Formats: sequence, structure tokens, C-alpha cells
Amino acid sequence: MMIGVAPMMAKASPDPCAPVLACGDDLAEARALETKISDHFVWGQVLEADFADASRTPGTVTGVGGWGDSGLWTGTYLAAESYRYALAGKYLADPEVQGTARDDWTAQRAEALDRVRAMVAKYHLLTNIGSTWHTSTRVPPYVNPTNPSDRPDFGGGVIQGEPGMLMRACAPTDAPAKWAMGRNQRVFELPSDPNATWTDGKRYLCETAPSRDTYAGTTFGLLAAFDMVSGDDPAMRASIRDDILTLAGFLVKYGWNYPRPHGYVSLPPVGHDFDNFVSPLFVYVPMARLNMAQAARHVASVGGTSTQQAQWQAVWAEELASQGPILAASMEVDAVQPNAGYYKFNLHHLTGLSLTRLEVDPTVQLLFKQALGVMDKTTGDDVNAHFEAITYGLTGEQPRLDAAVQHLREWRSYRSRTDTGVETVNSTKCAVSIQCVPDDQYDVMIDPSLDVMVPGTVTKQRARLPLPVADRPPTDFLWQRPPTQLDGSSPATHEAPGIDYLLPYWMLRYFTEVAPPALAPFPAWPGPSHQ
Repeated sequence: MMIGVAPMMAKASPDPCAPVLACGDDLAEARALETKISDHFVWGQVLEADFADASRTPGTVTGVGGWGDSGLWTGTYLAAESYRYALAGKYLADPEVQGTARDDWTAQRAEALDRVRAMVAKYHLLTNIGSTWHTSTRVPPYVNPTNPSDRPDFGGGVIQGEPGMLMRACAPTDAPAKWAMGRNQRVFELPSDPNATWTDGKRYLCETAPSRDTYAGTTFGLLAAFDMVSGDDPAMRASIRDDILTLAGFLVKYGWNYPRPHGYVSLPPVGHDFDNFVSPLFVYVPMARLNMAQAARHVASVGGTSTQQAQWQAVWAEELASQGPILAASMEVDAVQPNAGYYKFNLHHLTGLSLTRLEVDPTVQLLFKQALGVMDKTTGDDVNAHFEAITYGLTGEQPRLDAAVQHLREWRSYRSRTDTGVETVNSTKCAVSIQCVPDDQYDVMIDPSLDVMVPGTVTKQRARLPLPVADRPPTDFLWQRPPTQLDGSSPATHEAPGIDYLLPYWMLRYFTEVAPPALAPFPAWPGPSHQ
């Protein structure tokens, strides 16, 4: 939400932890969250949890939720554990690391590996269980004449289930009540396939309408595990390769649409296309399409067959030719109203990191960095440790590292305050200590002398500038929420899994201790920034 060029922070004073974040409260928070996440790690997926009382004593979970977003958050945690695994491997390869330090890193590596394997196995199920989804056409179709919002249903059968039909989440139908998935119009019961590699003989409830969020998290996590973990586990490497190729192959087969076996007809403005029997999920999002094609090309290049390599090189060439030229423009379109749908910036950072780091052609990599620079001109001063960690990994710019460390430390104050269940009310500070504007107002900074403000029309307010991290309302993953959101609450018995700390934490340690990035700033974007 930048006005002009992002201000670079002054050089920080010497950090008390060397390496950065490796000691004191920084490390203690990471270890506490890695312990607590056991309450959120259910059926191989990461979920939010509700506890018996406000003490949130480990093991006293009464229910879990957030199934719809768990495909995204499981992937981000899979990436975090992959960075953690690689960090531990770096120290265990050092013969000078002995005694308790070596024991600790051995334990860290083993725990990370166990969790990586569990999540990779779950993504294997989420990728393939759609093959058991079979339907037949209903004649005549069901139509509710008294309720237009009740979706017409022709029973389905246009296509049948097949591998690659990614699910948001699945839980066994016989799950205990506190670990069970609720039923809604997007949840279907699917059987196991006794002949499949992912089967465990159970029937599953699966949320069957994935979004680009699901794909962004899935690919981000699987690619990190493929590159940082699976070199030590050939079976894991083969599984990830097969699943990414299956996911990408399904989308390409259907022209970047996502069809479903059911027969519901649901289209805006009456309904959501996620509930329709076909959704144009990737048709109009260049970054998402390029990410899927790049992911498939990458895994095929590492041990794939010559046929797979040729196939995905051809798909990549086609997507790069058609989507590459419009990528930067699409980033500008998304930035125009930076507070509406802020989550899209999280998806672009996740997919942009994978897309760029996997590119071997420096000219093409520059194309991607130019596009990310367009987004960064708007989001680079959003006081967002997650974005800052990713962009540090891509640019190697010290001020981004300094900002990420500072804002990640401020997350601890945010968490300790919101954990109490006290409602966050920043709106009372409007016109007192913070400047507030209508929620749909936005500014376009054309150049340092020309700021075009588009007035808002709604009564709901937001902060004009990003709030301090410690003052923001509670949410599942802080860094995907608008930094200008004023108010919000969460019961003291409810707990988010803390991946919004763990992912930047392990990523920053990886980038500072294992693979420090070369200094390579984003190309300057001469176009506007937005607030």
C-alpha cells in the first residue's frame, strides 16, 4: 500500500541472536508452537482448534475447524517443516556440531521429517481420491421453483471422477466428533479405492471445491519438500512428482478449468462458481497457471521420464508465451484495490517465490521479478513479515531481512494479546491516534507529485495506513489479512495453529544460515502504487 517507492529501514543495531532468530524468545516461540501444533495436526492436515477452556491445555481440544482453508495452511506448514529439515541437515553435516547441540538438531530433523511425510501422504490422498467420485444424470433436473438460490441439480455425469481432482480437505467418516468434518453443500462422501496407493480402506468426507488458495498451498509445500527433503527419500520424491504431474495434467486437460462430477448449476450473482459443476479456476490468472506449469516441468526434470519432460517443457513454453507477457499487467490489476481481497497477495507471494526460484533462464527469471516488483510497490511497506521474508529470499536486500525480523518479533505481542480473547477495537482510535477512511477508498500514486484519491462510499472504516502488527485483530494467518483492518475478535478458547510465525521463522533461518540469497533487487516499477 505504498505511496511512491518503498522506504528502506535504517540499518538495525546488532541483533542479540546470531544467527538471526536462533536464540532467546525467537527460538522459544518457534519451539512452543511446534509443540502446540500437535493439537492442530489432524488427519495429516493443519486446522484451527477449540479447547475446553481458556487455558487451552494441550490435549483438551473439543473441536477443529477451518477445513476449507486447510489445503492452503497445510502446504505452508509443509514448506516450513521442509525449511526446518534443511536447516537441521546443515548443522548435522558439520562435524563440529556435537553433544547436546547435535542431539537437538537430530530431534528437530526427525520431527520435521515425520510431519513432512504425513503431509505428503495426505496430499497424495487429496490429489487422487477424486477418482472414486461417480455420478449419473438426473432426468428431469431438480429445480426449486420457490427459491432461486437453491441450486438446480441435473445429477452430474458430464465427467466422472479422476485423479488430479484436488480436494480442499478430507476426513474419515468414522472420525471422533471432535476431529470430524462437518457436512455442507461442498462436502461429499467418497470411498477409498482398494487398488490405489493412497487407500486405507476408509470412506471419507471431502470438501470438493478447491480454490486457487488450495493449489497455491499444495504446490508451495510439495515443491519445498521435493527440493529440500525428498533427496533423502526416493519414495517421497516419486510420490510428489507423480502428484504434481497429476494435478497439473488435470488442469491442462480441461483448459485450466476445474470440472466436477456433480450436477449443480450455480453461477454469480445468484451463487458461487465454486458450487457450479465447472469452474474457470485458472483461466484468467497468469501467475497461478505459470506456477502449475513450472511446478510440473521442474519435478519432471528431476527423475521424470523423457516423455514427461518433453510434455511439460512444451506446456511450459506455451504458457510462458501466452501468460508471460500479461503477468506484470495482472499484478497491477490486482493491486488497484489493495484492501479488497488482500489474500490474493499471499497467493502471489507463495507462487511467485516458487515460480522464480525454479527458473533457470535469467531472462525469464527477470520477467517474473519485474511482475513481483509491480506487486511489491504496493505491498512492500505493509508491515508484513511473511511478505518480507519471501522478498528477502528473492532479492537478498538487507532492509527486507531487518523488517521481517522486526515484524515477526512483533507477532509475538499480537499473539499474546489476541490469545486472551479480548476484542480488538481500533475503530475507537479513528481521528484520535490513527487516520481512518471508508473501507473502499483507495489512492493511486502516479508519481511523487500526483496522488489520485478515489473516494469511498461505504460507512465501514479502515485505517488509512497499516496498523502496527501488535494491534491487529486476531485471525488464522495474520499476513493474509489487510493490515488496515480495524476490529475483530476470537474466543479465548479458540486457537490458530501459529503457522504465520513458523513459516517466516524457518524460512528466514534457512535464508540466513543455509542459502543466503544473492543481492538482486526487483527491477524498478515506473507505474503507480496503491493504498
